[in-house]
Amino acid sequence: MIYDLRFHGKITPQIEFFSLIGGADISAAYFYEKGDSYVRFFFKGNEFRINSTGVSYNSTGGSFCEYMFGVEQPIKDLQKRDIKNRLVMFGAISEGEDKITFTNNTRGSESFEQIFRDGNAVTNYYFFVSSDYQGELKKRQEIILKSVGKFIKRTELMGEGKDTDLLEQLIADLAESKSNIFLFKLINKENEEYYKAFQKFYFKEKTLSPESELLLEDITSRYRIDRYQQERMKIDVMYSHPENKRIVDEYKDILIEMSYEDVIHPSRLARLQRLRTLSIRNNIPIILFDTLDELLLKGKKILESKEPEYIKETRAIIENLFFKDASLKSHIVSEDIVKLIRARHNARSKSDMSFERVILDAGRACDEIARETNTLSLLEELSSILTYFDRYDNIFAHLNKLAFSENINFTENPIRSLIGNKKAFDSLNYGLFDELFVKDLLGNKYLSSYGRKKLTALIEGLKKIEEGNATYREIVAIINKILKEEKLYSLLHAAMKEKMRSFFPGLDLKENRKEIKEEICGELAAKGFKWAVSDRLFERVLFDLKKESFYLNHLLPLVIHEKNVSLREDFLDNSGLDRFYIESLERDYLENKGLSLNFMDELKEGQEPSVVR
Repeated sequence: MIYDLRFHGKITPQIEFFSLIGGADISAAYFYEKGDSYVRFFFKGNEFRINSTGVSYNSTGGSFCEYMFGVEQPIKDLQKRDIKNRLVMFGAISEGEDKITFTNNTRGSESFEQIFRDGNAVTNYYFFVSSDYQGELKKRQEIILKSVGKFIKRTELMGEGKDTDLLEQLIADLAESKSNIFLFKLINKENEEYYKAFQKFYFKEKTLSPESELLLEDITSRYRIDRYQQERMKIDVMYSHPENKRIVDEYKDILIEMSYEDVIHPSRLARLQRLRTLSIRNNIPIILFDTLDELLLKGKKILESKEPEYIKETRAIIENLFFKDASLKSHIVSEDIVKLIRARHNARSKSDMSFERVILDAGRACDEIARETNTLSLLEELSSILTYFDRYDNIFAHLNKLAFSENINFTENPIRSLIGNKKAFDSLNYGLFDELFVKDLLGNKYLSSYGRKKLTALIEGLKKIEEGNATYREIVAIINKILKEEKLYSLLHAAMKEKMRSFFPGLDLKENRKEIKEEICGELAAKGFKWAVSDRLFERVLFDLKKESFYLNHLLPLVIHEKNVSLREDFLDNSGLDRFYIESLERDYLENKGLSLNFMDELKEGQEPSVVR
């Protein structure tokens, strides 16, 4: 007896399909027809047709695919981490978050453009169930949904490419011995090539080399993949990286809590900002957080019920583009551009998405006017403004990556980019570069001592290059020297912390310190780190470890007992220790003592801290 069959083909060079049929005995059934430009599957009143432009169906069943990060999802799906997939039943109408109405009209059609735009950009599934059921179609659809819906929404088999297992589980969950399931898998081969290429390049270094970017550009040019599909595939790949997903999911959970509030509480906003800062350190693209903000905080008021002045000013400047009376239009001059850039900076620092909405609304309006009037003048003027925002993002990314990342290979390219963008900003308003970037970064309390050294060396280097007193190569050498010492500091810190568990009393003696230093250097050399360790660096690491020990064993218990946050802040401000690292030690300490992990946050916010988790 034949239990399942598999068909594989291409309907166009771009679209590949698989069809799997299983369930009751189908060996004697005729259910397949092939024409010049279509493939049709049919059985017991159900029909599914694939042609050169899309699909059509007249059957029970539905479609499903993996959710892509950043696409619209019901809040109920976003709230549950185990829900991974989108499911649409034929003839079903969604009426709000909790209600689905079934109809008897299960006939429909979709173009490939629509399928891969509204669903997954790479792979989408359809299915129908054939049986001897004689009742209303809407009742049949409800039965099918109750049987297989939970599995479809949560299964990981699609992402793993286990289609046979997927079909078998659908048959098992349907639990109808005389029914058959027809499963159809559609793959956009062009999008798949781009997705896999980007995933390969991004997963390797969490960034793209110039060579990788050229290869991706070749794919998009060859297949004419539009910008929207490129961006949603990039975002999905970046989110799926395990190191990114952990932090982004934490960010998403906070946003979901906030999505039910009319006004965002300052403490929640502070936690979001901290996650954003941590994301920079871990080289996680900010766009992942911006996308979640846009999805979950639509229409929400951030901190204030009234629109901030910088947003009002932004609207006023942008609206100049849309006056119908030419005499009322005022040219957007350099002073206005500076105001917009400062507004962009304010919006980013406050995680305020209203600025982005103003710009997006302007873009949509420009598109509509361009289509209606067949002129691109408004789009070109808006594009010239957006160029400065791109420069802003470029500077922000380069400076923050250097300031907060440890394992990077610094080259001349970021310096050349920064020099060009700095000149563009300073030509608008001299000192604007330092105002927007240098001042804020140097004032960031999470900036480590090495982060400050790297940033200071870069800023001084940029000035020397502009003055003709240094070369790109010289500045790169200075910064890479600091990066090397930062790496060595981390290695020494980890090794010495382990040694101090048993050798701490003897470290007051010079000969003991020398012995331990030689031993650690030998261990590092055995691991491939044959760098010279200066006495200065060794003594600094030792001193920092003593400060760390003092804080954990003496000062932190006092801070907790007296609930004295100012004592803690005074130590962190003056000790020179990395605040991120100290906060991670505090969390371990609180967990070991059975205290709330939010103890310090609550203390800083003036709340009565929770004593027991």
